[in-house]
Amino acid sequence: MKRKNQHGGAAVEFALVLPILLALLFGTVQFGWLVNNYLTLTNAASLGARLLASERGYAKPYTDTQQAILSSTASLTSALTITMSVGGSTCSSDSTCAAALGTSTVAPTAGTQAKISLGYSFSPIFSGTLFNLKSIMPTSLSANMSEIVQ
Repeated sequence: MKRKNQHGGAAVEFALVLPILLALLFGTVQFGWLVNNYLTLTNAASLGARLLASERGYAKPYTDTQQAILSSTASLTSALTITMSVGGSTCSSDSTCAAALGTSTVAPTAGTQAKISLGYSFSPIFSGTLFNLKSIMPTSLSANMSEIVQ
């Protein structure tokens, strides 16, 4: 038999537990978004390194690699920084990349690596002060990949 002074006890308990449950839910969604962005970024860096390493003898290795990276990171909303290097020399144009990669008849030094570095400003789904989730998330993500020039 219930007493009259016990009515509403479940509502009070629910009101006490609800903020904790919501914080867990939003935290899980936010962390999932972070992991999704990181996997997209590392996949694009891997794709870019493989493509740049196989572009020896082509006229536009920088442009081809940059376009492939940008198309595979289309879901990322913030600015993406792309840095390419071949054999330790930074590539900033098709001519510098093509010279570092070698021609179809003249190969670069054995073991020459094509490296891709990507940087991304992470923008959380829940910005602001919602359960202070923004303060525990990183503000930037980066991925680096390298492949031996073929």
